Amino acid sequence: MFKKFIKEAVEKALDRRTVRPDKNLTVEGYHPLSEIMGVMYEWLLIPFRGTEILVEVRYPRSTQLPEVDKLNSILEKRKTKYSRQEIIDYLNLQEQCCEAVLNRPTFQELEIAIYGKDKVLENKKKQLKEIEQQLKKLSGKEKIELQKKYNEIELFAGFILPDDTMQTLTKIALGIDHSDIKKLTKEKLILAYNKARLYNGKPSDYIPGLFTDGDRQNIDEYATLLGSKEELDARKRSK
Repeated sequence: MFKKFIKEAVEKALDRRTVRPDKNLTVEGYHPLSEIMGVMYEWLLIPFRGTEILVEVRYPRSTQLPEVDKLNSILEKRKTKYSRQEIIDYLNLQEQCCEAVLNRPTFQELEIAIYGKDKVLENKKKQLKEIEQQLKKLSGKEKIELQKKYNEIELFAGFILPDDTMQTLTKIALGIDHSDIKKLTKEKLILAYNKARLYNGKPSDYIPGLFTDGDRQNIDEYATLLGSKEELDARKRSK
């Protein structure tokens, strides 16, 4: 039993580096997510408000995704508090990733199905309309407090998919758990930038590992940003 468990675990680890269906071994480099996964489409159980639903996902190319700075979100410390606009922008990006990755049902089909059955969401929409009317009659502190309440409800009602579903689908779309992007550090990126300056080329040429086709530009831009800052700081220290 234990040997069987080990064998399955090893096979699973090897499959992560295997391009199906021809079984060519992908040791490192930049590849479309579908090539890394070995399939274009796959049925997966994903979280949905504490339970799970079965969906067919599409593994997209980077050109089918919004501009997302993955390295910034991985390497930088998150703020303790985001502005309302930052939250809206972030959720909009997540929605675009969900649209790109959902094949059956599509994002629109799931949205319609949820809205048609979710009475809480329907009630929130009605509540927003009522608050809009109240805001027209208020001023000062009362209006400020009611506006805060309106903003909170608007965020809830404006994005239909639950947080756990959105986050999971976004990670799938970006291939974060299937590439070596999480292994990168600021130190590795700065070193790659320095090597690119010394030997010519791009920082991504000096980062070993398995990455999605969209990671190359992300690595080049962020390594250049960090490396340039490091050079500037070094100049200041030498004065």
